[in-house]
Amino acid sequence: MKAPTETQLRAMTPEQRMLVRQRAAKLNNEIGAVTVALIDSLHLPLSSGGMSEDHPLYREMQEVIWSAEAKSAAVKAVEKGLPAMAGVDPILQRVMGERYGREYQGTMNAGYIVGEVMRYLGYDKVGEGPLPEGCVAKTAATWRLIGATKVKA
Repeated sequence: MKAPTETQLRAMTPEQRMLVRQRAAKLNNEIGAVTVALIDSLHLPLSSGGMSEDHPLYREMQEVIWSAEAKSAAVKAVEKGLPAMAGVDPILQRVMGERYGREYQGTMNAGYIVGEVMRYLGYDKVGEGPLPEGCVAKTAATWRLIGATKVKA
C-alpha cells in the first residue's frame, strides 16, 4: 500500500477516508502509521453524519469524559440539579479547546459519552434541561441516582 497524499485525502468522501484510515491502522507498519497520522492531522470528517467512535476527536472526548475529574464534575452538577454535561462541558473546552464544538455533532457525541458514564455510575436519565451560559452544548440529559447503587466517581 502506498500512503495517500493530502490532496487525495481531501478529494475523498468522508466514508472513503474512514475506510483508508481503518485499513491503514490494521497494517501495523510505517506506511499505515504515516497514513493514520496524516488523516488525523487534517481534521477532516470521517463520516457524513458526524463522528464515528474511531474518530480521533471522539476518542479524545472519551478520554476526557471518563477521567476522574470529569466524572466528579458530572456528579456535582447533578447534585446541584443541573444536567451532568454542565460539569463536563467546561472541562472539554479547557482540554480540547476549539477541537470541541458542534461541528461533526461533537456536542451530541459528548452528551452520548456522558450518558454512558452516568449510567455506569448508577444514574438513570430523567429528562433534558438547558445548560448554563458559557457551555458549548445548549441542552443535555438530566439524571437521578438509582437507589444506592452509585459507583465511586
